[in-house]
Amino acid sequence: MTHRLTRYLMIGVMVTFWGLSFVLTKIALDWLGPTAIAFLRWAITAAVLSSWLVLTARWPAFGRMLRQDGWTLAGGALVGISLFSATGNLALRYTTAIDAGVLSNLTSVFLILIATAWLQERLAPAEWIALAGAFCDAILVSQGAGHLTLTSPGLRGDLLLVLGAFFGAVYCIGAKRLVATYPTDVVTTGFATLGALFLLPAALWEGISFDLPPVAWAAILFLGLGSGAVANLLWMYLLSTTSASRAGMVLFLIPIISTALAVIVLHEPLTPAILLGAGLVLANVAIVSQFFGESLAVAGLLTEPPWLGQETGHSHPGLLR
Repeated sequence: MTHRLTRYLMIGVMVTFWGLSFVLTKIALDWLGPTAIAFLRWAITAAVLSSWLVLTARWPAFGRMLRQDGWTLAGGALVGISLFSATGNLALRYTTAIDAGVLSNLTSVFLILIATAWLQERLAPAEWIALAGAFCDAILVSQGAGHLTLTSPGLRGDLLLVLGAFFGAVYCIGAKRLVATYPTDVVTTGFATLGALFLLPAALWEGISFDLPPVAWAAILFLGLGSGAVANLLWMYLLSTTSASRAGMVLFLIPIISTALAVIVLHEPLTPAILLGAGLVLANVAIVSQFFGESLAVAGLLTEPPWLGQETGHSHPGLLR
């Protein structure tokens, strides 16, 4: 019973940190550009996770991964950290944290579409309907926020969120071989470190100011320590003690957290259309993920890393918040 309560507490902390990330980024954007925020966040995360590897004596595995799979790691970091984070942060300059929390779940839809092309399989009619429904419901979310006009900055932000979801899906598939070979915390540290390095030139060009008010530093530190390091370590633990399909279901709590916090902290409007669209997006993503999960596992796109216990069914990288 105590172990179960501890796990529930960990899940609560993890989804709260990830749900907070959209709100905290909106706050930090009042003082810094989107790329600068992304760089500082992942630099802090990389420093914390590097210290974790030293404490757990896994630093040699990190060096081995750089030597043997450095190019694969670099590609994943560029797409899954640098482009994903910069695109998502830029989107939040134009759209709401509510939309960001909901539309980020389209990563699962793109993952399935890419995997379908990879496997050269045909989706069942029900799967196509669920996929189409997820995108249509995303339009409903955007319309409910008043963004569905060509001149609306909000529409630009929502489209950037969809692009970011695509980057997230490409990252998941591209990182598959790494998490099947190395411990997830080692891979996560590598992605965070190289992702921060790739963000640095753009952040310098954009301009990084360290003369920030306490509220801005608090937001950035929380993004790096909480949403970046602690949440990902908790995600690793969750993946190591349960199947990825079950672990993935808790991610559907993130839009609920982000929406509640956006309404309370940022006073963002919550319309009936947004609520309806958000619920339908999550429902369709859950349906199609359930239908297609077995095919992904068979293809090896979701596999069990050899260093995990036999309890897990399969795993995938989880550095997407």
